[in-house]
Amino acid sequence: MQGRSHRRQDVARVFAWLSGFSAPALLVVPKGLGAFAMLMLVATLLALPDAWRGRDARTPRALHLLLGTALAVLAVAALSMWGSGADLSALDNPSRALLLPWCAWLAWSTRMRATSLWYGALAGLVLAFTISMAQASWGVERAGGEANPIVFANAVLALLVVGVFCRPARNGFPMQLLLAALVALAVVAVILSGSRGVLPGLGLVVLMLLAGNEARHRGWRLGATGVALALLLAALWTVPWLSAQFRFDQLQADVAGYAQGQVDQPISARLALWSVAWDAFREAPFTGVGIEAFKSRVDASLYCQGASRHFCGLEHAHNDVAQWAATMGIPGLAVLLALYGVPLAIAIRQIRRNRLHAPVGPSWAAGMLVFAYLVSGLTQSMFSHALSTSAYVVLVGLLLGMGMAPRDAAGTAEENGSE
Repeated sequence: MQGRSHRRQDVARVFAWLSGFSAPALLVVPKGLGAFAMLMLVATLLALPDAWRGRDARTPRALHLLLGTALAVLAVAALSMWGSGADLSALDNPSRALLLPWCAWLAWSTRMRATSLWYGALAGLVLAFTISMAQASWGVERAGGEANPIVFANAVLALLVVGVFCRPARNGFPMQLLLAALVALAVVAVILSGSRGVLPGLGLVVLMLLAGNEARHRGWRLGATGVALALLLAALWTVPWLSAQFRFDQLQADVAGYAQGQVDQPISARLALWSVAWDAFREAPFTGVGIEAFKSRVDASLYCQGASRHFCGLEHAHNDVAQWAATMGIPGLAVLLALYGVPLAIAIRQIRRNRLHAPVGPSWAAGMLVFAYLVSGLTQSMFSHALSTSAYVVLVGLLLGMGMAPRDAAGTAEENGSE
């Protein structure tokens, strides 16, 4: 009986490793997360019997916090759905928050190794680069695979975060060369996507990477990084092809057009959407206008009175705070804060508890991924898209689960270096 239990645990760990690999590896593939879902379900069914027999063992408090956060998100969304008369499809994205504690539990209970996510992220970045290059060669204006180019760029950023911060703790030349290659793959994919909202997050990742693990020469590295980022920004503004790809050449006209009531360009549309969201929040600050009612508010706005324009087909506010405040009011803002704040607090606690001074390991990767989403959420509604939502809850959940076990939080990076 004991031998059978050990064999089942070993098989569960294999399926858990495969599920961890498949999540980032197939992130940019249409329906790619379906393979992850099947592998995760098998791993869960194999891990449950031993988890049930050991139910008296102390479960990390962080798992309870993640479960409470997911249930709170779902509860607020369900109440908003019920109050506004929306159908059950409104709970599609909010219900994905349940994957956050589920993935964390699976990674913790099976002692999933960080190599699964790291190798998966490498494969995912190569695949994203290949897709973007192929689409560019076919004459596609903005690469995105089968997804929205903005969502595609956000997925690339998530893969880069995992690839950079969940890596083995090696500082030799081969690793430095590999990291440079990963950044190059991500930068090319983002440029070909034409997404501007992901650029601050990309800069944050590069800045943290080049700050380095060692204090020696860190000031010089930070200075060189700042100069490099400044030169890149200058190139985005002055090189005609890059400026056109990111539509920087239209910014001044876009802002000027908004003052004249033109809202069909990216910047002016966002400003108008935020105005509509603010009016909706002021109208119902404690309940919001309903989880799926924002589109109707856009249609009823002054911008769409007697006019047929692209703006009137937009369905979300292109800002997480504006979207959740307008549709679910103050409770929506509270659970959005928890959805970001609870995982970030857990990651910081793991880093401090295990004295992870070098920015390497699952806990660091989880914290950086939350920061990347926070930055991107300033100009995009991250949780209004199924792919962005799934990437966040799955990857952050798995990374935090890896960090819950002392061996994995403190020693995974070193173990990965010897595997």
